Amino acid sequence: MADGTAIAVRRHGDPSGPRLVLTHGCGLAADLYYPYWSRLADRFDICIFDLRSHGWNAVSPIDTYNIPTLISDSRAVLDAISSNLGPKPCHGVFHSVSTIIALLHQQQQPDFASLVLFDPAFELTGEGGRYLDEVCQRQARRARRRQSHFKSRQELAEMLGQAPAYSLISPQTLSLLAETTLREAKGGGYELRCPPEHEAQLYEWYFGFAMHTTHMLDSCDVPLKAIGADPTVRHSFLPSLDLRTLGEFDYDFLPERTHFLQLEAPEECADLTVQFLEQQGLMGP
Repeated sequence: MADGTAIAVRRHGDPSGPRLVLTHGCGLAADLYYPYWSRLADRFDICIFDLRSHGWNAVSPIDTYNIPTLISDSRAVLDAISSNLGPKPCHGVFHSVSTIIALLHQQQQPDFASLVLFDPAFELTGEGGRYLDEVCQRQARRARRRQSHFKSRQELAEMLGQAPAYSLISPQTLSLLAETTLREAKGGGYELRCPPEHEAQLYEWYFGFAMHTTHMLDSCDVPLKAIGADPTVRHSFLPSLDLRTLGEFDYDFLPERTHFLQLEAPEECADLTVQFLEQQGLMGP
C-alpha cells in the first residue's frame, strides 16, 4: 500500500471466467465468506482480500485506520490485480462497511464494471440519519468492550452460538468465523485479528461517509445491485436503505435474514449475484 503496509490477495475459481473482487465487513475476514463465494468458483475468477488490520494482514498503526486509507488501499489492490493477473473487467462484491469504500473508490477511480453491495447503509436523512449515527456510535462502544482474548477458537464459536445476533448462522460457519478472525497470541491462547479499537474507530468514521451516499450513487455510472437484510428483523444491524431510493437501482432484500446474510443464506446470495450479472449481460470474460 502507499504507506508500505502489505495486503495479501488470494485467487480462486476459474481464471478464464469473469473477475469478481471481494472483501468483507468490519471485524470479519474475506475467508469467512467462503460458504458464499465458493458457490461462484466454477464460473468466476475470484480475487479476495482482507482490509488492513483484518484477516491475513498484519495490524496496522491505528492512526492509519480510517475510511480514506481503506479507499487508497482498495485502489492499490485493484491496480495490483490488473498488473499481476492481466487487465479484465472487475465486478466488485462488498458487504457492510466495505460498500462505502467501494462506492468512494469507484467515484475516485472507475475500476469496477459493476457493484454488488450486501446490506449497505445508504443515506438516511432527518430522523433516519440520527438513527444511523446512534447505531454507529453504539457499535463503536460495543467493539471497545469486546472480549479480545480466548483460550481456544472453540470458546469464541460457542460464545457466538449463544448470541441472538448470530442465531441464524450454522455452527460450521461459526467455527469458520472463529478460525478466520482469531490468531495465536504471543502469551498463549488466541486474540482477535482485528483489534477492538480498530473496529470501533472504523464505525466512527463510517457514519460521516454513509451520509453522503446519494452523491456517490449519482456519480456511479456502472450497474449496481443492493441486497439487503430484512428490515423488520431485529438484528438487521444497520438500516439498509432509505426507502425513497428504491426505484433508483436494482434492490432485493432477503426475508428473515439479518446483516450477516451471506453467512446465513450463502446459496441465495450467490444466486442473486449471478442473476444480476446475467441480466446485465456482464458474464463475458
